[in-house]
Amino acid sequence: MQSALVYITLPGEKIPLKSLVIGNTIKTNKQDVNITKSLEIETKHAGWFWLDQQKIAICHNPIYYTPEIEDYVIVQVTGKNSEYYFCDLGNGLVYNLNQMDFEGATKKNKPNIQVGQFLYARVIELNHYLKGKLSCINPQSKKEWTTGENLFRELIGGVIVDLPLNFVQSLLSSQTKPELFKEISKHSSFEVCVGKNGRIWIKGADAILIINLLKRCAPLQLEQQLNMINKFASQFQQ
Repeated sequence: MQSALVYITLPGEKIPLKSLVIGNTIKTNKQDVNITKSLEIETKHAGWFWLDQQKIAICHNPIYYTPEIEDYVIVQVTGKNSEYYFCDLGNGLVYNLNQMDFEGATKKNKPNIQVGQFLYARVIELNHYLKGKLSCINPQSKKEWTTGENLFRELIGGVIVDLPLNFVQSLLSSQTKPELFKEISKHSSFEVCVGKNGRIWIKGADAILIINLLKRCAPLQLEQQLNMINKFASQFQQ
């Protein structure tokens, strides 16, 4: 296999897999590329295509959110009818959320979400021609919507902010998120939901301070982010 192969690619560009792989298994980032039936790599984004040590990915700095199945997103209800809520994901994307798609919801006992309200939901269906679909049912939890304890729910109170997409998505990684929020939690108690569509919801006495800190941290590396949080430690409510 060739190593450290790097060049610019465009969305939808197809690259023959045989020209890259010689009898080896290759790992791909499914967020960036598809493997087609004809053994081609189909790119999803514009950016720097790289191949090194049997891994393929597209290095890019996303500006606009592109939904993927099972993405966790923060959405705002912009309309509704007798069956669906119409939810804005940002960047002109509007997805449908069935009013029954809450854990334990029945026709007589279901949430009554008002237009303008924010929700934490997950993407369950993509559709390039019609609206995609969301759900507030958590497959890993059976806590009913009436308890208010389900992960996917109406976000009541708190502060919501849109931040740079690459920064917000880095907070969903297994490395960055625990470190950053763990450091903040040393100084303040809060609830947080991170949407892959670039939105963050914070609820707590120091919500505004935390949001302002996250804005400052967005362009910094992790070590610099942790130092920034420590500099503002004295401003947190004790």
